[in-house]
Formats: sequence, C-alpha cells, structure tokens
Amino acid sequence: MRKKNYKIRLHHISEILLSLLKKRGLASKIEENALLQLWPKVVGPQIIMHTKADAVRNGILFVKTISSVWVQQLHFMKEEIRQKLNQLAGKDVVKDIRFLVGHKLAQTKAEDNISLTKELFLKERDKKMIADCTAKLADRELAVIFKRVMQEEINRRRQRENEQAR
Repeated sequence: MRKKNYKIRLHHISEILLSLLKKRGLASKIEENALLQLWPKVVGPQIIMHTKADAVRNGILFVKTISSVWVQQLHFMKEEIRQKLNQLAGKDVVKDIRFLVGHKLAQTKAEDNISLTKELFLKERDKKMIADCTAKLADRELAVIFKRVMQEEINRRRQRENEQAR
C-alpha cells in the first residue's frame, strides 16, 4: 500500500472561530461590537461623558445622548465623526449616524461631590437642602450643575461670614 503525501496546514484559532461564526451568522455582530469599541477613540472624553454608541444596523450607527442639546451639537459634527470611524475601522462601514436622546449620565464621585476644602463650610442641613432641591430635577446633568452652584454659593457666603467674624 502506498502512503499518501498529506500536507497538513495549521490554522490560527482566529481563522477557525471567524469561519465558524460566519457559518452561524454572528460575524457581523463581532464587527458591530468592534465598531462600537472605536467610539471613545473617535470622539474623546468630553463627548463620551454625554453619549453612548448603542448599535449598528444596516450601516447606521445609533448613538444615545443625554439631551437634545447634545443631539443638535453632534449632528453638526456627524460627517467628521463618520469619516474618523470608517478610517479607524479600515473600511466604509458607517454610512450614517443617528443621534437619539436616551443615555443616562453616569454620575461619578468627582462630579457628584465637592472638593474637601469646600465641604468644610457645608453643614448637614445645607447638604440635605441641596439634595432635596436637586433630587426633583429629571435631567441629571442639570442636577449636578445646580448642586455644584448651590454648594459654591453657600461656601462663598460662609467664608465671608467667617472672615467678617475675625
């Protein structure tokens, strides 16, 4: 009996997984996810705080924002953002971007709390009053700004009172 001369070719695991995912129709989901991961690199930290790349469907990227003001602002930047995304992706994946209101602002301790030096002048009743006033606001970004303004004003007044008492 003759030996057959087989040439065995090793395949990289990524090739095997990609072909398997393509057979099951999941390759497009991986490409979409990779595109969503590019969003922070394209727009930067300021925009990232107020937006979230939500989904890609039929070449349209859907981005949720915290307010209609951000929708309007980003609409003016849409073409530039689209070009950067396609450039980073290496191909023309995004044909259009749609901005929608619906992203909740993630509150960080840095935004939600005041600095320790300013906190020295706030009393418990001040903190409670500020919390009560800002809790009623539906727009969390506005609530954070309003809280910071109230804290700074109370601190300014308390500092002035302390200086006059000396």
